[in-house]
Amino acid sequence: MYEENLNYFRGFFATLVVFAHTYQMLLLPLFYGETSFVLSIIQFIAAYSVVGFILISGYSIASSLHLNYLKNNKKIDIGEFARKRINRIMPPFLLSVLVVILVVFCIQYFSLNGSETYWLPESKYVARDQARYDWELIFYNFLFLNGFIPGINNITMNGPLWSLIFEVYFYVLLATISLFLINYNINSSKRNISIVIFAVIVCFQLYVHNKQFLYLMIVFFIGAMSYCIRYSKKYNIYTLKKILFIILIFLFGLLVFKIHYFKPYTGSGYRTMIVISLAMVLFYSIYLSKTNLFLKDFFYTISKYSYTLYVIHFPLLLLSLFHETIYELNILWILFLLISGNFLIFKFSKYCSFVVERKNYR
Repeated sequence: MYEENLNYFRGFFATLVVFAHTYQMLLLPLFYGETSFVLSIIQFIAAYSVVGFILISGYSIASSLHLNYLKNNKKIDIGEFARKRINRIMPPFLLSVLVVILVVFCIQYFSLNGSETYWLPESKYVARDQARYDWELIFYNFLFLNGFIPGINNITMNGPLWSLIFEVYFYVLLATISLFLINYNINSSKRNISIVIFAVIVCFQLYVHNKQFLYLMIVFFIGAMSYCIRYSKKYNIYTLKKILFIILIFLFGLLVFKIHYFKPYTGSGYRTMIVISLAMVLFYSIYLSKTNLFLKDFFYTISKYSYTLYVIHFPLLLLSLFHETIYELNILWILFLLISGNFLIFKFSKYCSFVVERKNYR
């Protein structure tokens, strides 16, 4: 990968995730069909937008660790790295929890759609059964246990937080590996602690058969390795093109003969995800890294608040799940309401990011 256009794709992927969830929450109650081709495409786009985020995150964290290494006389200051990650993660995360609490309060206090149930006689599908607080899950989310410990789920009203929790553990894994490989001359106790942390996290997930965590960890490390390869400059564009061509031929064969392998978050889908991740990195590096991308300024602006947008859009969409009256409207009014609702969510996220993502505006 190459840094120049990464921010563009942060904004682009965040926009795709919001639009996919808009479709899931506000249109599927009206038009749901389990075998719908449109639904399959939307699910694919949403899943691989998250994969794109994780690839970029792996690249960025590797870059951050490398800068830390250069700044601190070729030693990694793990304390400095941890402080920067906490300052990056926690303010938007705390905002997301606050938004969930306020959204549920508004729905319950004003008896809005979802206060008792989101289901209506006409509903074909709803994303959530009811608006609720889940205080216990909120507590577990603060400890970053959801999605990692079996039986502990995400906050019901903010599903996308599952990927944030995984990324926190990926940061820890990459940092411990870097600490061991680079700071090899540190005292044995610190080195042993780094080995134990890495082994415990990975072995525990192997034990509980958490395929989602393990495969997305591979995606994260693909992103990290792409930084190492780019920095070392030990690659040839012509060779990369040949590898990409082989991967694309393989994916085309799957598309023709094993199309179900492209279904996200399934056994075979996870393996396909790894291959597509490699294709995404190669395609970006060869063709997009230095290209003047379409709507570059627009998506670059969104990238400044993409993290805030990602962690708060879901409860805001649940607040606006007004399909009780939408049945009476024609398609033009429905589209107008969807566009207006998304516009307000993007604007709200931008203004909130001035507080929780301050460094992006300096």
